[in-house]
Amino acid sequence: MIYTDLEAVCQAIWQADRNAPDGGEELGRLTKVYWDAYHNPPEGIIGVGAITYAQEALIAAQLNEEDH
Repeated sequence: MIYTDLEAVCQAIWQADRNAPDGGEELGRLTKVYWDAYHNPPEGIIGVGAITYAQEALIAAQLNEEDH
């Protein structure tokens, strides 16, 4: 499953099996990717553009294209 926004990642965290082998580490990493992208977009990107940028970074991180 590809998470496309922060809400989807949060829902996955809420529903995650706390005893899973990865311990939710991947969902934590994805949350950080989104957070960092949203709060540090390229210069001139604000508002909805920052949200879109963060969503694209989240998708890229899941596809192992983190050089977004």
